[in-house]
Amino acid sequence: MAEARVLSVFFFSLILSVSFSTTNVRASTPSESLQPQETIALERAGAALSQTFIHMAQQAKPSVVLIRAKKKISSDPRQYTRAPFLNIPFFKRFFGHNSRPEDEIPLPDRRELEMASGVIIRSDGYILTNQHVIEQAYDIRIQLTDAQIFQAELIGQDQATDLAVLKIHASQLPAFRWGNSDLVKVGEIVMAVGNPFGLSQTVSGGLISATGQGHLGFVDYESFIQTDAAINPGNSGGALLNLNGELIGINTALLAESSGALGIGFAIPSQIAQAVATSLIKQGHVTRGWLGIATQTLTPELATQFKGSTGQGVVITDLAKDGPAGRAKLQRRDIILEYQKTPITNPRQLQSLIAETPPGTSITIRRLQGGQDKTINVTIETFPLEPKPRTPQEPANDTGLLTGVTIEALPKDFPLGKEGVLVSEITPGSLADKQGLEEGDIILDINQTAIRSAKEFEQTAKQLERLNSALLLLRRENATMFLPIHKGK
Repeated sequence: MAEARVLSVFFFSLILSVSFSTTNVRASTPSESLQPQETIALERAGAALSQTFIHMAQQAKPSVVLIRAKKKISSDPRQYTRAPFLNIPFFKRFFGHNSRPEDEIPLPDRRELEMASGVIIRSDGYILTNQHVIEQAYDIRIQLTDAQIFQAELIGQDQATDLAVLKIHASQLPAFRWGNSDLVKVGEIVMAVGNPFGLSQTVSGGLISATGQGHLGFVDYESFIQTDAAINPGNSGGALLNLNGELIGINTALLAESSGALGIGFAIPSQIAQAVATSLIKQGHVTRGWLGIATQTLTPELATQFKGSTGQGVVITDLAKDGPAGRAKLQRRDIILEYQKTPITNPRQLQSLIAETPPGTSITIRRLQGGQDKTINVTIETFPLEPKPRTPQEPANDTGLLTGVTIEALPKDFPLGKEGVLVSEITPGSLADKQGLEEGDIILDINQTAIRSAKEFEQTAKQLERLNSALLLLRRENATMFLPIHKGK
């Protein structure tokens, strides 16, 4: 550990010294260049860092495997019937699969071979990789560094974190030592090991660019380590290591353009990966805590809408009435300030804290409700594997602040809610269009007045003609959110 810290300092000193010496060389005479002892010190620092990377690579490569996953990809020959709301892609997932032209020829299924990476996490044959690597695979083979190939058994997978555990019948395998990703710092030197483009046992070095990265849309639970160490297709499921050679992340995604890599790669932190892997090995699935709420970032603009708010915490936008939060009398518009005495700063942080809480645990929540600051106790339950479906309602028209918005009834048997009306069309350039309302949004309430039918919408919308602002509660795809709309913006 001490050696690694010294090498990091050497590496930093090396960069600074080279930078300063380059500047000095341009502005000075040859006699003012580096002294011999400084040159020797820099050479030693560079050699020491190089030796550290060489040692890390030698130790790590046998613990990274090549995964060959054969997949059968089924073609979907179905076509959609047309209805106004079916122009919205989100609704196509639930409706419209009811007819197919007579002359349509179904496409044949196709087969693919995906080559990716995995890391050995236990010497008795347990291997961790990304869930997307083995998704739809009917044959999974593992190749070790000594070229041995094993048939793999899928132990469990977790789509919410994009992780999966495989097992091969082998023993005394070189497993990685887990590192603590909570201790990772921006600027820390790291190494990525994997099989990009099927090129086995490839290493790359770089720095930690950021931690806790989310809102990328890759998975449900996002708190990625971002690195500029080269990560390419095939690196998925590979290792991200610190200078101690410890596993601090599972490489999972990259941002790239057609012209090449952007130098932005993402890894699942080891603290998440280790917990998920342990759960998958023990029970074949991951058990998560559930509170039954949806939340939104409390922006300064939203904070002004809520009595007593100081702009801290997150606001509840939706909750399951029969869930833990509903039974504890939490409500929409409540602001959650603390969870188990931990100050809450964003929805992703709260989501992770809830998910990591073992079901059956009684926890404390400090919340602001109607301007009153109270602490309540709630018992966390098991996250339901299949959320209960919901259902639909009636049509409407628009007035006031919502001029230019066309409303229609929710489709019959819509599974995500009984309440609200559907925004089927918005006039480009209208007030609602400029301020973020989108086609496909479902308006649930306006200024705390619930919208359960077309008539209720018309009555409430009429009142907006006398107002300069309104606060809408929307369901957008699978999320629920508040949207303020103001005249004069």
